[in-house]
Amino acid sequence: MSGGRVAGVAWDGSPGSRPPDAVLVVRHLDPSLAPLLPTLTALVAQTGSPLSHLAVLARELGLATVTGAADAVRGFPPGTPLLVDGGTGEVTELGGRP
Repeated sequence: MSGGRVAGVAWDGSPGSRPPDAVLVVRHLDPSLAPLLPTLTALVAQTGSPLSHLAVLARELGLATVTGAADAVRGFPPGTPLLVDGGTGEVTELGGRP
């Protein structure tokens, strides 16, 4: 969808558990997440449109973003190392989970 290809660690948005290279993995692209965008490595959403408000903001910030990542929340729990390719829409687990 946008933002190139980056590696980071899955994060669910919980306070106090944020990795320095956070890839926010969510069910929906909620506009309330907008303040987090400048501090993220990437954004992955199970549902949502590439034309949604949050996706457009992410694209403007050059943030690697993937929407329509089926079962992403369950498939990539917090702490999972990920490779996010915003150009192809692929999200891949890197190595083993902690």
